[in-house]
Amino acid sequence: MKNAIFLLLAAAIVFTGCQSSQAAAKREQNSDGCISAVRLWSISFKHEIASFMGVSQERMPALFCQRLGEGIRSGRITYSDLNRLQLDQSTEIWLVIKGKSKAAAKAAPAPRNPNFRTCKGTEGTFQVPVSQKCPLSGYAHY
Repeated sequence: MKNAIFLLLAAAIVFTGCQSSQAAAKREQNSDGCISAVRLWSISFKHEIASFMGVSQERMPALFCQRLGEGIRSGRITYSDLNRLQLDQSTEIWLVIKGKSKAAAKAAPAPRNPNFRTCKGTEGTFQVPVSQKCPLSGYAHY
């Protein structure tokens, strides 16, 4: 999975480096090339990426390429991210592909309330009444 994304990402960075007056046309052409490349992936890999992104397999190629392109244009994805991806180091690429903003990645903790206890769960923090203990499973059942 990592190698296919790496190759597509490397090609996208090279192609989006162009800042000419024809940039919009070039972007659309690159997007079409990206979508064509994603459609060539194996069905299991496409299913895995679509599941990771939380979208249908039909929407995945276009949305994947759109998020990748916007991440590169905005500067959230850089050449150093490619190096970190190759070295299995943390990178913001996965947040970009998932569609998470920087603010979501660094979400501020909930303000303290004396009537609630803050628990850590599988999908972040949540609060339960002080009269209850944090569930061991990481899920709050109400």
